[in-house]
Amino acid sequence: MKNLRNIFLALLLGLSCSAAAAQQSWVEGFIRNEQGQPLEFVNLALEGTSAGTTTNEAGFFRLRVPGGPASLLVSHLGYISRRITLNVPVGETRELNITLLLATTDLPDVEVRERQILSTDIIRLDPKLVAVLPGPSSGVEGLVKTLPGVSSTSELTSQYSVRGGNFDENLVYVNGIEIYRPFLVRSGQQEGLSFLNSDLISGINFSAGGFDAKFGDKMSSVLDIEYRKPETFAGSFSMSLLEGSLHLEGLTKNQKTTFLLGLRHKSNQYLLGTLDTKGDYRPSFSDIQTLVAHQVNSRLELSFLGNFSNNRYLFQPVVQNTRFGTATEVRQLTVYFDGQEVDKFVTAMGALSAQYKPSDQTSLRWTFSIFQSDETENFDILGQYWLYRVQTDMSQDNFGQPTGEALGVGSFLNHARNYLNAIVWNAEHRGDVELGNQTLRWGIKFQHEDIFDRLQEWTMIDSSGYSLPRPPNEQIILQDTLFARISTRSNRLSGFFQNTWNIDRNHGRFLLTAGARISYWDFNEQTVVSPRGTLLYKPLDLPRWAFRASAGYYHQPPFYRELRNFQGELNRNIKAQESIHFVLGSEYNFTAWERPFKYTSEIYFKQLNNLIPYEMDNVRIRYYAENIASGYATGLDMKVNGEFVPGVESWASLSFMKTAEKIEGAFYTDAEGNQTPAGYIPRPTDQRMNFSLFFQDFLPRNPSYKVQVGFIFGTGLPFGPPTYERQRDTLRMPAYRRVDIGFSKQLISETSSLSDRNPLKHFNNMWISAEVFNLLEMNNTISYLWIRDVENRLFAVPNYLTSRLINVKLVARF
Repeated sequence: MKNLRNIFLALLLGLSCSAAAAQQSWVEGFIRNEQGQPLEFVNLALEGTSAGTTTNEAGFFRLRVPGGPASLLVSHLGYISRRITLNVPVGETRELNITLLLATTDLPDVEVRERQILSTDIIRLDPKLVAVLPGPSSGVEGLVKTLPGVSSTSELTSQYSVRGGNFDENLVYVNGIEIYRPFLVRSGQQEGLSFLNSDLISGINFSAGGFDAKFGDKMSSVLDIEYRKPETFAGSFSMSLLEGSLHLEGLTKNQKTTFLLGLRHKSNQYLLGTLDTKGDYRPSFSDIQTLVAHQVNSRLELSFLGNFSNNRYLFQPVVQNTRFGTATEVRQLTVYFDGQEVDKFVTAMGALSAQYKPSDQTSLRWTFSIFQSDETENFDILGQYWLYRVQTDMSQDNFGQPTGEALGVGSFLNHARNYLNAIVWNAEHRGDVELGNQTLRWGIKFQHEDIFDRLQEWTMIDSSGYSLPRPPNEQIILQDTLFARISTRSNRLSGFFQNTWNIDRNHGRFLLTAGARISYWDFNEQTVVSPRGTLLYKPLDLPRWAFRASAGYYHQPPFYRELRNFQGELNRNIKAQESIHFVLGSEYNFTAWERPFKYTSEIYFKQLNNLIPYEMDNVRIRYYAENIASGYATGLDMKVNGEFVPGVESWASLSFMKTAEKIEGAFYTDAEGNQTPAGYIPRPTDQRMNFSLFFQDFLPRNPSYKVQVGFIFGTGLPFGPPTYERQRDTLRMPAYRRVDIGFSKQLISETSSLSDRNPLKHFNNMWISAEVFNLLEMNNTISYLWIRDVENRLFAVPNYLTSRLINVKLVARF
């Protein structure tokens, strides 16, 4: 079977890398304004595909097009967009010169939107790329993980950290509504479906820091998602060995009511089967999502966004075999299990919005939303383990096999009966008005939280028949005990005010955005004010350059998880964490190989105050629930993106970062018992270097055959023994290295000619792909299991992530 797989991979790789010459269809020419002046950076895109290009400084473009009928969309800021019908025979090149007319009536509104995006460090991503990104977590978050400043060390989770922050420091919005996630999830295997349904998305905007006051109270990043507004009836479905989805969209005859509907089901049983721990994995994750909008009149629109998700995870482990160590000192841990884990996470969200536009310059919006999460986590897992030394002498007959007696024998028992119910509802008003060269925005929000949490979990570790540490009188001692029953209700009130000024000078254009947030929480009776500002400068003498500077306060009032310490107690005196951002960035547009490219870079420093230290295990975060630390994060992010291959976008990101914190009362103790202050120690997310690549290519002879590659390399995170003393986390995990590759064949395109009797005539797009996850079969580590041998030596046994796997996917749109 492995030989067949290798042959299959070799054939696919050979197919994608073929460089034989072939006839291709091209369209090329110049784009000018009414005065005959060339227009640079005009966007050209083939309708219904991700293929496109932009003009160079001479107004010239060259674009590969499919042979036969096609539609070319041409757009440029401040000019009337055009839709041009093409019919280029296969193998020919047609000249097409285009004149764009100035859009005097639409120019101010369009300019304001573009300037606002440029002035707030927002990165815009093409939603179509989500469908072609290879990998187990290939949703929107998978695309975000390839951006500079973003890091992730697990393909099983959609969570990510940004510039030294943790998972809880990232904001996610859908159509302006904040999205929440379950609380009890402790591993990527349990996580299930992300809220974001890529089939429904029209826009993806992301900021890694220095974002505006209009976004909420988190310290690290913002992911702002816009769902599509249908213009006709359409739909899509996809199937793979891991998941399936269906989406429908349309509008009524009077075009006043539109709807989006998405259904998804995922079972990563096939993927989890590649883990070291073998057993019966039965995950089942499903959700349904809808967006309905009704245009009451030309000024008023009502909309409803709803989601229901049912995620179940059942696991009955049987055996685990893990090898670790060095080339000459290899150990093998064998664990036989008994018991099972049963988890259930049921979440529901509904949001009703009313948007009223009293004038073309003013927009007012009111939103009422409610989120509920009902979560249970039950497991009793008994493990009996043996630790062996593995023969590394190639001259021995038992080379590669365990040798001699066991170095360690023991058992452990993990128990949990946890239940959590959370209800969060919000009432919010937002508004904006355009006043000449200014855009004024404001908002106010009331939030109520009602959380009930019942915790009952413990661990018992026994080595060689004795509980460690050995108790007096042979009593059994439980580790990591947590028994609590918590009920809390609280209210929050927050608001923001910001303005954007457009300032034109002889030497260039300035865009200044300044504002502030204010929030109050009655749980700790704390009020925080967060001023923020961003300045953009585009010099006339350097039209290819843009420069940005951002600074501001980013307070993060605690949510429920930050309140609860390791003993399950709530700290009512806890305060908001504080991050002060300083960001300097630049953007350079250039042309290489007669194709457009963009290079962006940002250098940043974040001063962190009132920090709440935490421990990370897989995706579970456990907080100290005290403001006893201060710290910093500083780094450099770089990205280059463009058409490395004509007509398709690719990019590479490189980040350097260091984050550290100083914890009150943290000391190092030497052999004589002398204590030395620990000073600054690495934070759990201290990943010093991260490189990611997303690359696309196609066969020159037949562009319907495509290949996509995703690559991530990130240096190791700090870790240490399970003592809850952060200053002892001086070890480093191995680097996270992963390559995912996908090969796709487009079966049906917009230009395909099908007979009336063909049942596939209703599809305008269909492709099939084969994906290879973890192509190089790297053993990436997500966490460690700590055990002792008969000599009471402590070993850190790595918990490896998934290995190589082949996935097949079919996607169709109609």
